[in-house]
Amino acid sequence: MSSAGYPFASLIELLAGCRIETGPGESLAFSEYARSAENAVGDAFPAVVAGQGILVDSGASLLSRVIGLWKAGAVPVVVPAPLSAGAMPSVHWDWRGDMPVRLAADPPSLVSGQDCPAIIHLSSGSTGLPRPAPRSTASLLAEAGRYVSRYGLSPGERVLVAAPICHSFGFGAFLGAAAAGGVVSLPTAFHARRLARRLCAGAFDVAVLTVPMARLLIAAAGPDRASGGSKARLAIVGAGPVSDRLAAAFEQSFGCPLGRNYGSSETGATFGAATALPEGVIGRPFDGVRIVAPSVPGETAELVLDLGHAVLASTSAAGASQIWRTGDRATLLAGDSIRLHGRLDDRLKLDGRTIDGAAVVAAALAVPCVRDAVAIATVAPWAPDRDLLVVACEGSGVDREHVRVAVAATNAPAPLVLTFASLPRTAAGKPDRAAIVAAVAGDQPRADRDITPVVREPVP
Repeated sequence: MSSAGYPFASLIELLAGCRIETGPGESLAFSEYARSAENAVGDAFPAVVAGQGILVDSGASLLSRVIGLWKAGAVPVVVPAPLSAGAMPSVHWDWRGDMPVRLAADPPSLVSGQDCPAIIHLSSGSTGLPRPAPRSTASLLAEAGRYVSRYGLSPGERVLVAAPICHSFGFGAFLGAAAAGGVVSLPTAFHARRLARRLCAGAFDVAVLTVPMARLLIAAAGPDRASGGSKARLAIVGAGPVSDRLAAAFEQSFGCPLGRNYGSSETGATFGAATALPEGVIGRPFDGVRIVAPSVPGETAELVLDLGHAVLASTSAAGASQIWRTGDRATLLAGDSIRLHGRLDDRLKLDGRTIDGAAVVAAALAVPCVRDAVAIATVAPWAPDRDLLVVACEGSGVDREHVRVAVAATNAPAPLVLTFASLPRTAAGKPDRAAIVAAVAGDQPRADRDITPVVREPVP
């Protein structure tokens, strides 16, 4: 496929003013980095089929392959490892040995020009199996500009993008930092102690983190650590809700606010703020993003957005739509700010009853020592005809009976409580529901099974 059909030159041009960190205090101009990236992909290019590149990597190494494929006119398909063929819906993907994925369905063929796909990430997998999330050149360019505008990114700023760029959140933040002409650090692996030391020593002006990363950095800095020599002015945190307690602890440790960021894999970031906000509030929409619903202050409804450009994941026989239904329940506040109330699918069905999953999670989080929690309705592995409410908690020293009592107060059925030092997570840093369900059948104490699962009935 020729590069003429995919105008990636504009994306390469977008990155031209940035530098890529190669080590503490060392960096390469993007032009030098791009030359090495092109060489790195050269030997692999015969395996690129019809504009589809196959990538399994992370950090700056992954970026070099994305750039090399763009320069070759190929569309990168980014697959976080490890994933197996059986973990993906076969309707979307054809797995072939060393070339793990090839796009089979091609809805983006209905669009052209800058609305053609430029990269394909996978959705986070926090609400089901990962899905292909194609992004167009227009979408990536718009997101980069929105980051620069909302967060005041500027030339020469040292930006740590610790959030993985194998996911849409980290990749979009990288584009924004690069578009501003920043010096961007893309660590291949997340080493909390090392990065906490560098933050405290003033090595970065801006950090891009997932919520679990923020927690780990606070723990690595230690309870007695003040901001010290940190020169960071902002941390941008996404891929999960931010509690008031987490925001306060981060500012205490590193002397800068946890700015908010919200979006979908299919659209990139759409909301954010360069300051800490009350729990659940995600700020105003980015420039060029319009709130379709809820439409009046005080109304609560599914959050529906007009992106101002084609959303390839919304493509139908009629073409690509600019409208994106987020699947999140939200209330419109004054000044176009949004407060989230959880997913529409937080409503769990057990025994024909609708359970408020968000209320169950809130009750679990109120229990001492619980840092994070997720509620899941699944089939009891020891009773295939019965439903089971599972509450998975992250934290040390969590009292399971306390969690059960707290959840019971929400009028939910008695749950199976699982505890983890760290919840299993997807590549995007969100709770991995499939791994949690798999743990239900693991080595849990028999006492945890001495509950009454509810009879599973068809959900209307």
